[in-house]
Formats: sequence, structure tokens, C-alpha cells
Amino acid sequence: MSKTALISTKQHITASFRDATYTSLNIGMAESYFCAFMLALGISEVIAGLGTVIPQFIGVIFQLFSIRSFFRRYSLKNRLLLFLTIQALSMIPLIMIGWMKVNSAVVVIGVLGVYWASLLSLNPPWNRLIGHTVPLKFRIKFFSIRSQFAQSSVFVGLIASGLLLYWAKDKGHELQVFVGIFIAGFALKCFSLYEVKKNHLDYNLAPGSEHRVQFRDFLKNIRKTDQGKLILFLFFFYITVHFSAPYFNPYMLGKLKFNYLEYMIVTSIAYFGRVFAFRILQKRAKSRHINKLLIFSTIGIATSPLLWSLTQNYWLIVSIEFLSGCYWAAFELSTILLYFQKIDDRERTSIITYITFLNTTGMVIGSMLGAWFMKSLPIGWNNYLVLFAASSFLRILVILFAPHVNFKGQIPRLMGLNRTFGVVPSFSSLARQFSREDKKDSEEDKK
Repeated sequence: MSKTALISTKQHITASFRDATYTSLNIGMAESYFCAFMLALGISEVIAGLGTVIPQFIGVIFQLFSIRSFFRRYSLKNRLLLFLTIQALSMIPLIMIGWMKVNSAVVVIGVLGVYWASLLSLNPPWNRLIGHTVPLKFRIKFFSIRSQFAQSSVFVGLIASGLLLYWAKDKGHELQVFVGIFIAGFALKCFSLYEVKKNHLDYNLAPGSEHRVQFRDFLKNIRKTDQGKLILFLFFFYITVHFSAPYFNPYMLGKLKFNYLEYMIVTSIAYFGRVFAFRILQKRAKSRHINKLLIFSTIGIATSPLLWSLTQNYWLIVSIEFLSGCYWAAFELSTILLYFQKIDDRERTSIITYITFLNTTGMVIGSMLGAWFMKSLPIGWNNYLVLFAASSFLRILVILFAPHVNFKGQIPRLMGLNRTFGVVPSFSSLARQFSREDKKDSEEDKK
């Protein structure tokens, strides 16, 4: 590799960290409060919960068109710039909705649909670009460090908006603060645009290097390969996760009557947990650990809603969310690395698009089933708590069908490590297990 290419790669990676910071600040400040924004406009709790999922489904439908030949004529960098520009511009209608107090779920969901269409369309070219610019042996470290930048920025953004909204609630300036938050989000998107335009590599794909897999062929072969079995498992897992996930925010703000300060602490502590977990995984996780890490994390994610259904104590909820954040960090790292391991580079753009489509479809199916389930419960029941318990049961049921799992050897050991709520001791025990395996491998190499 030439010195110029090396410098360009370093510049690209550094720019990627800065872009992650700007993007994640926007997630914490604006995106995490979309549900609260709809509630502040007077939209009902269930619709506000669905309003965080339906726009994602609108977005993923558009994403299917973003891999067609019209877009493939442009370089990966130019595709990123196009979709980033659309995402930045979608913040302007949100500013106007807040300013004019437009109490229309259809309008808000429509604007958020454009926001998510551009956001989700960024993922396939970004993954392809990273696949070409970050060497395989550095990917765990790259994604761990980048995720620490990202989750720390989300944490800061959540706190900033939470404190502002807490102050504004009593003074009757809630919607004005939302307007300011969305203006800040627009500015952050502009910073990301600048970073991508100036410092990202402009990787032009050679003719024939990008193969578009037809969706029908993708579905036809989904049960025949290791890659397909993983995708199918994650599809059903996302259904069970989003059976309850969209309703945690309405539960906190509507049922438990958390103020914005309490809501901010609960939400942000989960991202603090992710940063904590990524610090461990950066040092301990290796490529051979990824399948084990996936199962470990899905078990933890499965137990979290059950714990929510057992308590309404505020500080216990905060503890549960910290532990849940640890699990989600392990889940995100393991899935993205498995995608890179199991997906052919030439097919990455198409396959990642179809994976996102299936996962988002699973989210929508799960959210709709969750809404139907809550409305079907008898009057007098605590709908939210029953929903959370049912979601845990369904998640555990799906894990039984996870691919590449030695249930006899792995799951009892992982479950046996659970004490208190299971995550902190299990996480540290898993890290120690990784360390022991590395030491054993080193001794074998010396022999």
C-alpha cells in the first residue's frame, strides 16, 4: 500500500469517527425524542409508539429502490452525499410542524418516513465502503471504537435535550424547545455532509464488481445457507423485540408519568451501558467469539422486558436499562461482524438492503401485533406489563431456533452465570472466558 493510500485510509477512518459523532448527537438530541414530540403535539400514546416504527417501514420500502441501476451509476461516496442531503432537508418540515403546532399523525409520520428513507438508504453503500477501506483484522477494533464514539455522543445528546425539555415543560415552551432541537439536528446533518464530502474516500466500483441479487433469489435461498439461516433468525427475533419495544417510551411518559429529566436518565443510561460494554469487547472479543457473543446478547435482550414487568421502582428500571444497553452493544457488534463474515463483498449492497428490509418488516409486524395484543387484553389488566412479559417469552422461544448453537454446552453455562439481573457478572465472566481462550491459544502457538 502506498504512503498516499495509507494516509487517505487514515483520513477516511478519522472522518468516519467524526461523522459517527455528529450522527449520534442527532440521534440522542432529536431522533430519540420523536415519540415525545408526537405526544407533545397531542397524538395518542399507541399512535406515537407506532409512529417510531411505521416511518422506518416507509423508509425501508424506498431503500429497495436505492440499489437499482439508477443509483448504482454513482460512486459510493456520491450516494452517501445524496441521501445525507435528503435527510438533512427532512429536518426542515419537522421544524415547521413544531413551530405551527401541526397536530396530525399522518403529516408527522410522512415526514419521518422521508427521514428514515434517506437514513436507511445510507447503510448499504456505507457498509460496502467500509468493507473496502477497513482491513479485516482491524474491523473489531474499528467498530468497537467507532461505536464508543457513537454511543457516547448519543448519551450527550439525550442529556442535553432531556434537560432542555425538563426545563421547558413547566414553562409551557415544550414545542419551542423541540423546534430548537430540530434546528440543531439540521446543523449536525450539515456537518456530516461536510465530513463525507471532504474526507471520505471516493471509491469507484469496477465494472462487474457489484452484483445485484434479485429479491426473489434472496428469499429462495434463505434457508439453504448459513448466511440465510442467520438472517431468518434475526427477522423473527426482531418481531419479538418490537412486540413491546415501541411501547416503552409511551409507558414511561404516559403510564409512569416520568418527567423529561427522569425519562432522559433512563434512556441515556442504556447508551452508557453500551459504551461500557464496547470497552470490554474492544479488548476481549475475537472473530471466533462472535457466534457465542450473539447468543449471549440475545438471551440478555430476551430477559429485559420481563424485568420491566416485575417492577415500577425508578432506580431498578435505571439498572435494568444499563444492563440492557450492555446486551445491545454485544448484539450490534456480533451481528455487523457476522454480516461481514458471511456476505460476499460483491453482493453486500443488495444483501444488506434486503436484510434491513426484513428486519424493519419484522419491527412493523411485531409492533402491530403488540398494539393488537394490548387492545385485546381484558379491561382492568395492566396492558403494558402483560405485554412486556409476553415479549420476553416470545424472545426466548425464538432463541431456541438460533443457528449454530450448542444448547447443551453454551446456554446453560451462560444462564448459570446470571446473578442479580444477570448482565454485569455474566458480561465480566464472558470477558474472562475470552481472556482464558486467548491465553490457551497463545500457549498452543508457542508449542
